[in-house]
Amino acid sequence: MIISRTSLLFIVSFFKIGFISKKMPGTIASIFGMLLLFLIPKIANLVLFNVIVTFFIGCVACHLYIVKYKYESNKDPRYAVIDEICGIFTGAFIIYYFGLKSNFDIFINFLLFRFFDILKPFPIKNIETLMKHNSQTIGLGIMLDDVIAGIFASITQILIKSCF
Repeated sequence: MIISRTSLLFIVSFFKIGFISKKMPGTIASIFGMLLLFLIPKIANLVLFNVIVTFFIGCVACHLYIVKYKYESNKDPRYAVIDEICGIFTGAFIIYYFGLKSNFDIFINFLLFRFFDILKPFPIKNIETLMKHNSQTIGLGIMLDDVIAGIFASITQILIKSCF
């Protein structure tokens, strides 16, 4: 199976959204993911399907792109933003499951996701670093840190919501 560099780049940049901004590609992609959530039906199982699809496609595409084209010693390219989309969808799935489905809830989850994705508390920061040294797990590491940030964001949001 031969996948061109251009095709892989299209996938890892999530339809070239990763190239819209050189300074904040992750934030732009997260905003785009949030806007997608405003548009698609707020059904937990549908969002879970999107999480699974973006996760597996992202893992494979990131792995192939970085390993095959030897991108900067296995570093996560800034324009590779499919992981942000997956992280936003992960957080949405969890908050939907707990009944938080308003556009305001989605926006708060976006803010919390960006907080955890930028701050990268343990174990988020360590996941990608540990996996980038093994060429077999590069794609998984790129995707997994954002999935964990989405989980942290949604758990934080649910805990805050349950207190008020």
